[in-house]
Amino acid sequence: MINQFHMAFFATALAITVFVLIFTLIQKRTDKPQNRWFLIVLFIILINSISELTTSVFETDYAKSITSYWGLIVSQNIYFLFHSALCPMLYDYVSCVTGKSRRRSLFKSFLLHIPFICTEILVLLNPFYNCVFYYDFLFKFHRNWGEYIIYWVAVFYFALSVFELLFSWKAITPRRSVALSYLFLLTMAGVVIQLLYIDLKTELFSEALALMGAMLAIENEDDRMHVDTGIYNRIALHNDVHNMLIMNEKAGLIFIKISNANIIERVTRSNNYDALAIAVTDFLKTLVPRYKIYSPSKECFVIICDSNELDKADGYLSKIVERFNNLWDIYDNSFKLNASVFKAVIPEQIHSHEEIAYIADSIIPQSVISEHGEIEWITRRSEIERAIKNSINNQKFEVFYQPTFCGDGKVLHGAEALVRMHDENVGDISPEEFIPIAEQIGFVDQIDDFVLHQVCQLIQTGVLEKNNLDCINVNLSVVQCLRPGFFNHIIAIVDQYKVKHSSINFEITESVGAENYSVLSKVAHQLKGAGFSLSMDDYGTGYSNVEGIFSLDFDIVKIDKSILWNAMRAERGRVILENSINMVHGLGCKVLVEGVETDNQIHELQKYGVDYFQGYYFSEPLSKKEFLEYIKVN
Repeated sequence: MINQFHMAFFATALAITVFVLIFTLIQKRTDKPQNRWFLIVLFIILINSISELTTSVFETDYAKSITSYWGLIVSQNIYFLFHSALCPMLYDYVSCVTGKSRRRSLFKSFLLHIPFICTEILVLLNPFYNCVFYYDFLFKFHRNWGEYIIYWVAVFYFALSVFELLFSWKAITPRRSVALSYLFLLTMAGVVIQLLYIDLKTELFSEALALMGAMLAIENEDDRMHVDTGIYNRIALHNDVHNMLIMNEKAGLIFIKISNANIIERVTRSNNYDALAIAVTDFLKTLVPRYKIYSPSKECFVIICDSNELDKADGYLSKIVERFNNLWDIYDNSFKLNASVFKAVIPEQIHSHEEIAYIADSIIPQSVISEHGEIEWITRRSEIERAIKNSINNQKFEVFYQPTFCGDGKVLHGAEALVRMHDENVGDISPEEFIPIAEQIGFVDQIDDFVLHQVCQLIQTGVLEKNNLDCINVNLSVVQCLRPGFFNHIIAIVDQYKVKHSSINFEITESVGAENYSVLSKVAHQLKGAGFSLSMDDYGTGYSNVEGIFSLDFDIVKIDKSILWNAMRAERGRVILENSINMVHGLGCKVLVEGVETDNQIHELQKYGVDYFQGYYFSEPLSKKEFLEYIKVN
C-alpha cells in the first residue's frame, strides 16, 4: 500500500513534467541558453520520475527475483546519476536567467563544475564499489558515504543558486525574482518534508511543480515579444539592458533606425509594418541568433552583442549597412529603405535604459547621419534634455542681462533678459543649444515663465524708474504664444508683481507658417493693447521677415548681427543694412542692431539713424548683481 502511495507521487511528478515539456516545445522557444538549461533540468526530473516509478515496481516483487534485484540496481543508479546533476544544472539555469553565465569565463565554469563531476564519477563507480548505495538480497536499501557527499554537493550548488539570485536581485525583473524564489522555496519544502516523513515522496513532486512555475513566469515570454512578429519588444530590451547596466557588463548595441518606413504605407496603402519587421529581422537572423534582436519601435531595431562577441560588432554593422544599400522585397514591391546604422557600447556610452528608449524614439537629422555622428548627437541631446528637466525641477536657471543703449551710444536704454543654464554634469550650455530642445520636448513654457518671474522681480525693486531705464526685453517662444490662454497667463504673472506693463518689451522671433499668423497677430495686439511693447528678434536671419512686420505690428525690429558684420566686410552687405534700416523706419518701427563691437560700427550705424544698440562693445551679458552695479556706473 505504501509503495502505491509512493508511485502516486512519482506518477504525478511525471505527468506534470511531461505537460511542461510539451508546452515548452509547442512554444518553439528553445534556442536561448536559458531555454536549453531549463530543458535539461526538465529532462532530469523526467528521467528521475521514470526511474523512481521503475524502482517502486521492482520493490513490489515479493518473490525477490534476480531480475527485480538488478532492475533495482539499474534504476537507482540511473536515478542518482541524473539526480546528482539536478542542483548543478539548476545553478546553470539560474545563472542564465540572471545573466551571470554571460560574464563567466569557460575556465571559471569548469572550476565551478568540478564538485559535480566528482559526484558523477562516484555514481558511475557505484556498481563496482557500492560507494553511494547498495541493496542487500532482501531488497533493503542501504546508504553509503558517497550519498552524503552527493547531498552536500547538492546543498553547495543550491546555496550558490540562492546567492546568485540575491546578488542579482536588482538586475532582474520582479516577476523573475519572485518566480526563482518560488522555485527555491518549493524545492526546499519538498526535500524537507521527505526528509522528515520518509513515506511522503514529495521531492520530485515539488521539483516538478517548481519547474511548472518557472515555465509560466520565466520561460513564457509573451510579454517580451511582439504578438504578430515574435520579435523582442521594448520591454525585453529595457529589461535586458537594465540587467547589463546593473551588473556592469560590457556590451555593444547596434542600432538600425529606418527613416522612411512609411514608404510601405504610401506604396501599398497599408499601414501594417509587420512585413517590414519580419523582412529586416529575417536578415538579422543570418548574422545573430533570434534572441539577440529587438524592435523597440516599428522603425528601429537593435542587436545586442554581449562581451563574448563584442569584437564581432563592427563586422555585423558593415554587413547591415551593405544590406541596406540594396533593395528590399516587401508585399511584392521593391523598396529602398534608408537606415541609420550605428554602434554604442555600454556602459561607456550608454548609462541607462532610458537612453536606449530615447535613441529608439529620436529623429536624427540627416546632417548628423551623413557625418556618422549619431551616437554623439544622441548622447549630447539626451544629456541636455536631462539637464533641462533637472534645472526646471531645481530652479537652476539663471537670468543674465545684456544692456541696450540709445542711438547716441551713451544713454542706457534697458537690457535684454537672457536665460543661462549650468549643469553639474554637462557644464555651461548655450541657449542656442538648449532652447530649441526645450521647445521640442515641451519645457520651453516653464523656462519662459521663469525668466518673466525673474524680470518682474527686478522691475519690482524700482531700479528701472530710479535710473530712467525704459524697459527690459523678454524673449517669448512662438510655441508658447500660440498656446490657448497664453495672454491671460502672461497678464497673471506680471500683475502678480504689480509692475508697469510698459516696462516690459516682449521679443518674438517670427518663425511661424502663414496659417498661424492670425493667431500670433491676435496675441500681439492683445499684448500691445495691455501696454506692453513688442520687438521682432533676429531680423535678417531667415526666421523673421517683412510679412511679420506687417502682420504683427512691432514697435522695434532687432536687426541680426550677421547683417551688421556683412555690412562691414562688403559693399553689398552695407547696401542691405542701409536699406533694411530705412525700410523698418519707413514702416514706423524703431531699429535696434545687435552684435555691436567696435567704434567703426557705432559710427556707421549712427549715420543711418539707428535707434538702439546692443553688443559686446557696451557689455557682455551680466548676472543680476553685475547688472545692478553696471547701472550705477552708467
